[in-house]
Amino acid sequence: MSENVEELALLEMLDHLLDRGVVIAGEAIVSIGDVDLLYLGLNVILANVDAVIRTSKR
Repeated sequence: MSENVEELALLEMLDHLLDRGVVIAGEAIVSIGDVDLLYLGLNVILANVDAVIRTSKR
């Protein structure tokens, strides 16, 4: 039974996050001897399409 409760709580949290929208941003730099060799940038928007449309109309 507690497994069902945990699963329900996770689904409710995911539903709330998708309704509000989430932005995840990050970066990583790989360097050797003070020479930057690789830069990785990440920008992710995770949202419900209806929420994005509501926000854009404001």
